[in-house]
Amino acid sequence: MKFILHSVLIVIVVIISILFCNQVFAEESLKDIIAQQYAIEKDICPVVKKTILQGLNTKDIIKTCVQMGHDVCIIVKCAIEVNTNLEQIITGAIEAGATSDVVSRCAIDGGADPKNVAKVLETGLGYSPPLAIGLTPVEISFPGGSPGGGTISPSAP
Repeated sequence: MKFILHSVLIVIVVIISILFCNQVFAEESLKDIIAQQYAIEKDICPVVKKTILQGLNTKDIIKTCVQMGHDVCIIVKCAIEVNTNLEQIITGAIEAGATSDVVSRCAIDGGADPKNVAKVLETGLGYSPPLAIGLTPVEISFPGGSPGGGTISPSAP
C-alpha cells in the first residue's frame, strides 16, 4: 500500500512539473527548429513558410523569429504569402516588440487587405467599431439661459 501511494505521488509530481515547464520547452524547441532550418536555408522566408505549413502556431513563429533578430517586414510578408491567419501574424509581431505602424505597413506591402489590417489593429488595441447611426449631438449653453450684455471693448462707443 505504501509503495502504491509513493508511486502515485511520484507520477503526480512528474505531471505537474511537465505542465508548468511545458511552455518553456515549447518555446525552446521552436527556437531550435527555426535556428536549424535557418542554418540549412540561409534565408528566413522559407523557414517561416515551412514552419507555418508544418502546422505550428503562427503567432509563436512570428514572435520567435522577430525576437531572434530577423527583420519584421520580411517575416510578416512571408507569413502573408502562406495565406495564414492575419490576426496571428500581426499579434505575434506586435508581441515581439514591433510597433503597429511598422507591422501594418509591412502587412499591406505583403499583400494583405488594408481594411483587414485596420480591423485587426483596432480590435487588438481595444477600439470599438464605429456606430451605424452616429452619435447624438450635445447642446451646450450658458447656465441661466442666454448671456446678456454687449460689447466688452473699452474702445467701443
